[in-house]
Amino acid sequence: MNFTIILLLSLTLLAPATAQTPVSIEKEPRHHLEFQNGYVRLFYVRIAPGDTTLFHVHENDNVGVRLTNAKLSDVVPGGTPKKVSVNKGAVGFGHYPGPLTHSVSNVGSTPFHNMVVEILPSKAVPFAAPLLADVAGHTLELENERVRILRLALAPGQSTGQHLHDRRFLGVVVTEGKIAVERPATETETVDFNPGDYRWHERGMGHSIRNVGSTTFEAVEIELKGD
Repeated sequence: MNFTIILLLSLTLLAPATAQTPVSIEKEPRHHLEFQNGYVRLFYVRIAPGDTTLFHVHENDNVGVRLTNAKLSDVVPGGTPKKVSVNKGAVGFGHYPGPLTHSVSNVGSTPFHNMVVEILPSKAVPFAAPLLADVAGHTLELENERVRILRLALAPGQSTGQHLHDRRFLGVVVTEGKIAVERPATETETVDFNPGDYRWHERGMGHSIRNVGSTTFEAVEIELKGD
């Protein structure tokens, strides 16, 4: 009798665990919906060292903006985990012609913070807006059919000068900074930014940005190419 019980227990322990049913991204507890409109959804992802997300599904193309250095393990159902190192400030684009289901583990000693900007389906239009990489402090980071991504980096005292954005865009802050924002016919706005702060801007917005802090300020501007 005892032998039978031990055998059954052994077989139970050796049997593969029941696979977790994947959840939508908004139901994954470490993905926090911060902002949404008709064009984007913004999730702030926080994964502590040693923690693992549920298997979750990405259905829309997205842009990831890393806010910390971290070591991760990424796995799809039934697949082999892949080790990934990410660096603060790095930007990546995920294209999903079909849904992607995966789980991410933080296998390092530092928290993983990531801004995931989903690009919602829209009608693509020709993109003829002037390249803001020609504006002081801006450099082109990435461009494809869905988005154009610019990195803004301003040294203390540096200004972009007045410039016009001809496309909708979402700005995501990478570093701390004190910024003075000047718009035509309005008072200057001074803002203390922290990593993960964000602002949505409609097309036709003109302004000048000056770093009035003591450290280099860095942000990412995600311009949309959909109508």
